Amino acid sequence: MARPNVRKIVLRFNNAKQAIGDEAGLLSGVLGLLGSDYGKFPICRKSWHQITTKDKVYNECVKQIFHFDEDSEGIIKKNMLKSMGKAWKETRLRLYDRFYEPTFTTDQNLENRPPGIDREHWRWFLDYRAEPETKEKCRKNAENRSKQKYTHTGGSKSFARRMEEESEEQGRIVGRGELWIKVHKKKDGSYMNDEARAIGERIEEIEQQDESARMLSQNDSIAQVFGKEKPSRVRGMGFGPTPSQLFGPNSHAPINGVQLEETQRRLFELQAELEGEKLKRKAMEDEAAAEKKKMKVMEDEAAAEKKKMKAMESALVYLFQRQGVELPPDIAAGMSFME
Repeated sequence: MARPNVRKIVLRFNNAKQAIGDEAGLLSGVLGLLGSDYGKFPICRKSWHQITTKDKVYNECVKQIFHFDEDSEGIIKKNMLKSMGKAWKETRLRLYDRFYEPTFTTDQNLENRPPGIDREHWRWFLDYRAEPETKEKCRKNAENRSKQKYTHTGGSKSFARRMEEESEEQGRIVGRGELWIKVHKKKDGSYMNDEARAIGERIEEIEQQDESARMLSQNDSIAQVFGKEKPSRVRGMGFGPTPSQLFGPNSHAPINGVQLEETQRRLFELQAELEGEKLKRKAMEDEAAAEKKKMKVMEDEAAAEKKKMKAMESALVYLFQRQGVELPPDIAAGMSFME
């Protein structure tokens, strides 16, 4: 997928090292395609951790298409590899459900394998799926998916992109509680279900009582409603960030008041900066509107003056005609010039 001699797509990232902007949608699509390519990532492995070609694909494909500065902690790369791994696992599940037929013989299922997948690789994968341990794991995963209560309306757009767009539109930082409410409502403003409504109303109640609960922290509205974060993800922040990345390595220890205060202070500073930029933009818009209004007044005055001159011309013509005299040639020429 390398594109020699072609300009690369420039990526932008937020403070949580998540891609934002329209380019993030392109990145997501590319990572999904790469993760589903079993020529690059063999299907015959028990887990994504056993795949040895990750770095090769990252360097030869991802970095040849996109331009971005890697962070010193390697979080951006880690998240991209994790995204490809997610696609690798999810596509395996879809392929198995689509191509495997329980009533077929082994040879029939091998002949019925997905296009582009090696016969022996598919044999290995079917044997792996038939193992009791794998069956139990799949059963638990399906059970966990069925327990999901809070279906959101955010579509394919990532939480990071939605949060960035909402913050830009409103000229202030939009917290994860506010965004949670927004993506769990329908277009008519009603919640997806009663469970989501109860959660949303609780978030609103907490944020109305305490303004600081709107800002991302270990004690914000989402944390108070849902409780302790899981080590692998942060609720309401989308794919990528972990508690240790956002809140520090001791994020599962009791909350450090000094750290929390510093985080909130920085967030308030960022909000103040956004408000300042919003005021600057408003001042520029007001100045442009005033200039436009001034030009309109000048145009109206010019039109009125022209109308006045036309009336004077008509009166002058009328007076000459009353006298039975033709207009002098120089006056007539001047009137023609002014029309």
